[in-house]
Amino acid sequence: MRLVALSLITSLLFVPAQLLAAAVKTPHAEVELVAETTAVAPGTSARIGLSIKHAPHWHTYWKNPGDAGYPAKVTWQLPPGVTVGEFDWPAPKRIPTGPIVNFGYEGMILLPAQIELPADLKPGTTLELKGQAEWLVCKDVCIPEDGPVRLTLAVAATPGASSVHAPRFAEADRLRPRAVEGWGNAKVETSGRDLLVHFSGPASAQLVGFDIFPEPEQITEPTVQSTYRTPSGYLAKLKLVDGATPPAELAFVVTAPEGFTPAGGGEPTPALRFVAPVTTVAAIALPGDAMPLPALAAKDASESVARGPSAPTLADTSTSASLGLVSALALAFVGGMILNLMPCVFPVLSLKILSFAQHHGQNDGARAMRAHGIVYAAGVVVSFLGLAGVLLALKAAGNAIGWGFQLQEPAVVWILATIFFLIGLNLMGAFEVGQLAPSSVLSFTAKHPGVDAFATGVLAVIAASPCTAPFMGAALGFALTQSAGAALLVFAALGVGMAIPYVLLAWFPAWLDRLPRPGPWMVSLKQALAFPMFLAVVWLLWVLAQQVDVDRTAIALLGLVGLAFGAWLIGSARPIVRWGGVAAAVAAVALAWPVEGGAPQATANPTGPATTAGTLNMSWAPWSPEAVASATAAGKPVFVDYTAAWCVSCQANKRFVLSREDVQAAFTSKGVVLMRADWTNKDPRITESLKSFGRSGVPVYALHAPGKPVELLPELLTPGLVKEALARL
Repeated sequence: MRLVALSLITSLLFVPAQLLAAAVKTPHAEVELVAETTAVAPGTSARIGLSIKHAPHWHTYWKNPGDAGYPAKVTWQLPPGVTVGEFDWPAPKRIPTGPIVNFGYEGMILLPAQIELPADLKPGTTLELKGQAEWLVCKDVCIPEDGPVRLTLAVAATPGASSVHAPRFAEADRLRPRAVEGWGNAKVETSGRDLLVHFSGPASAQLVGFDIFPEPEQITEPTVQSTYRTPSGYLAKLKLVDGATPPAELAFVVTAPEGFTPAGGGEPTPALRFVAPVTTVAAIALPGDAMPLPALAAKDASESVARGPSAPTLADTSTSASLGLVSALALAFVGGMILNLMPCVFPVLSLKILSFAQHHGQNDGARAMRAHGIVYAAGVVVSFLGLAGVLLALKAAGNAIGWGFQLQEPAVVWILATIFFLIGLNLMGAFEVGQLAPSSVLSFTAKHPGVDAFATGVLAVIAASPCTAPFMGAALGFALTQSAGAALLVFAALGVGMAIPYVLLAWFPAWLDRLPRPGPWMVSLKQALAFPMFLAVVWLLWVLAQQVDVDRTAIALLGLVGLAFGAWLIGSARPIVRWGGVAAAVAAVALAWPVEGGAPQATANPTGPATTAGTLNMSWAPWSPEAVASATAAGKPVFVDYTAAWCVSCQANKRFVLSREDVQAAFTSKGVVLMRADWTNKDPRITESLKSFGRSGVPVYALHAPGKPVELLPELLTPGLVKEALARL
């Protein structure tokens, strides 16, 4: 938690003095005012916006909310002479909730508005805009929320440069319904409660489907919509609300998955806006050549044009949304088994190999091994359930967390490094745990050897937490969106899958007969197995170096030297020296504690550690939802590497696949923009983006292509998989 506070304070220090805002955060949404420029000028206009970042699966409403709900609004408290216009609403999406249909937004959305400034503002001063924001956020239930929002803008002689939020304004402009060349001839006919909308497009246009959104509230039934194509244009048949009086003219918005290309060519526009005259006819008659168009999926149809950057459609068929509980359990079980092959688990495999070797040749070796395997499995499953409980509790408290979250804390990384280092020293023979443990404890562990097996299971889960195996990502993403009971079942299946290979090896110990009889070789084996532990320490210190500054990492290295000195003293034959070694070890760990005085690497290096490590000559830009939206709006494909320094699978994919020359050449030939989302330290935006993909951990590889659903690649990459995905662009 101290790291969180330090990161917050550091980030505030780097907020430009020209642009300060206060956000309202609830478990369901984060709402704040943002500005397009860093400063405003007297007598001019500028743009601000109400930014809404929704929690996964929650939504707010368009200016016509549909069957139920109400749109977001701000009751302003403005300085004299300042006025704020109405929101310039981006195109909505259809959101079905049971038998009703609403019009609104999920993911991230920005509602821009124009402000007019008086001429008597003085350059060098600041302008504070304040208001009370109100919004209705819904999922299975609807919760009215509100809070004070404010924005402090610098006043300058001329308007300032673009702010960090400018790409979001550009994206909002792209999503704004507008007139497009070649699309027009709109008219509306009514007869009784039937309403028929007409519009036409260029001869080359062939819409596969579209949605109609009337702007006035309580005019049409949102659940009733039939769409058609004719040789002369497009039709939509709607139904008026019972008792509604048709207006003289109707403003409506049209969206389509492929957008609307101007007659002269160019970039498609996601949404059209028409204001059409309404005429009353005797009866609504469809032309005989009207061809019905398929109904668009309520979510997919609009996401392709109106989705926020963190709420994409997916081409990946293994997302959590498409899983059932049985499928998730199967994927978790298989993913747990594969997890044993991941590099992060290798150090713990050393302990398992040593344990099996020690049982070899004992009179009751077979029985002891079977008991050891069962207890080890219990340690693994209980640890996974405990970790699931922590994840669910933090999630319920409104925290943005995911798989591997504990390694985002430098203190946890340091503790693990000291544990693995001590285990390595123990295996090398520097000291024995029994030299310090009371006789009662030694007696208890001798009578209950399963304690070590259980502890090994716990350690295996801790070591495995930075890794995501194939099939595991979708299962965990499903688990963290379900009830607590379903989530615990998925995590238990993951634990059973991870433990089952060792249970089988322990239950059928005939393979041990191939090993030589106990002898000096076992001492050599024990010492050799210390080196995987030391390699794990090197990796953890590298992770720590990405999270804190160089000085604190050097102090951590000195702490390990002090720890080794303490372990050497513990190995002494004299009790007083042993306890001196304990004191030295504890002091070394405490003095090298990495939180206080460390500065998160991301502050000094905005590209993050995972961006620079192992990238060779590739150019990776730091990820942001706005940057992705801006690139795709410009017609450029984007490949996003969601990664973390503590994720061993991420580093392996980076060095052995993404850094290959042939893969780099494939990216270049397709004009792909490369971005890295570095999750080494906490970043709620990355967490929310992962959740939108149905994932809860890294690695995740997302390929964004303009006009296409986002494609997710497998957790373990090969050059062929990457090049095949690029070939589909």
